[in-house]
Amino acid sequence: MLCVVDCRCINLEKNHGISRYTYEIIKNAPKNIKQNLILIADIKNFDVLTKAFEEVREIVKIKSSFLSPYENIEIPNVLKEIRKRTKEEIAYFSPSFSSPPIIDKRIKKYITIHDLMHLDFYSSLKNRVYYSTLVKYYINTAIYVFTVSNYSKERIIKYYGNSEKIKVIYPGIDVNTFRKLKDEEIERLKDVYSYLPEKFFLFIGNNKKHKNFSYAYELYKSLKRFYPAHKLVSNVWDNESDQDIIRLKKLDDNLLCFLYSRCEAFLYPSLYEGFGLPPLEALACGAKVIASNCTSLPEILDEHAIYIDVFKSPEENVLEVIEKLNQPKSEFEVISRYISKYNWQVLSKKIFDFIFS
Repeated sequence: MLCVVDCRCINLEKNHGISRYTYEIIKNAPKNIKQNLILIADIKNFDVLTKAFEEVREIVKIKSSFLSPYENIEIPNVLKEIRKRTKEEIAYFSPSFSSPPIIDKRIKKYITIHDLMHLDFYSSLKNRVYYSTLVKYYINTAIYVFTVSNYSKERIIKYYGNSEKIKVIYPGIDVNTFRKLKDEEIERLKDVYSYLPEKFFLFIGNNKKHKNFSYAYELYKSLKRFYPAHKLVSNVWDNESDQDIIRLKKLDDNLLCFLYSRCEAFLYPSLYEGFGLPPLEALACGAKVIASNCTSLPEILDEHAIYIDVFKSPEENVLEVIEKLNQPKSEFEVISRYISKYNWQVLSKKIFDFIFS
């Protein structure tokens, strides 16, 4: 059997979210599995994927970009052509909620739904129609639906049922990149990143409402009464005049690891997460994490975060946060053992075990 994987979402220049998830599944697949994979690419990432995944059986370039309407016609036709050309059984795997309507019942379908944020948090008539029709169809016609947390599984079951086909498989952490730096590494990188302050809190995310940057900013201002020398380092800002914010214009994994390693604490007051990779990466680098106590975060971070109720004001939370920040960190070996369960190789193997079984 061959498995055709939709990889058009992969963007190695901004390799996070669904892009990172898809990339790691392919990258960490066993060699014998890669030889039975056919990847779907588009014009933008075909050359990149050709270089990144030399061991796969084939990479097929199509015209439709990720989430374009024409994919609903082109991908079923491509699958039909692959099946006819190879004369083998075909499975189709979409690592996202987008899965074109494949009528051919001989083709087994598998999808991933990371969360239902667009129903739970960004609900609109358009989203409700889309999720009540197409996404419902994708779920009903899939052999298995993979998701990234028990929280997301519960939300999917609430809206769609089908509990027997929803499989929770946690994403992983790149512990070679996100790791606790040695003292000599930190001293060397201080010179590389000399524009960064000696003492700071950290927020990394985006301007979307659910990431809750405004709350992180107000929490920082409350914390600053107790940490007067500390700045806020962030790749997001909405107050150009505040000189206490160090604004990051470029961000790569090496810089991110250094920031996690050096910050007083990583602020993550998100209102909605299907999983939540950044706070896990921060833990892997030895950071203290201040996170919201809602959605999937308590499940993913367990006892290793300082939790806050983001429906209370930052000022109401600050004294408890200060008390917990002043407590000794957990032994790093304990945290390392905990985060070891978030493993990309395990994720990839489990997914392809379901597909090829």
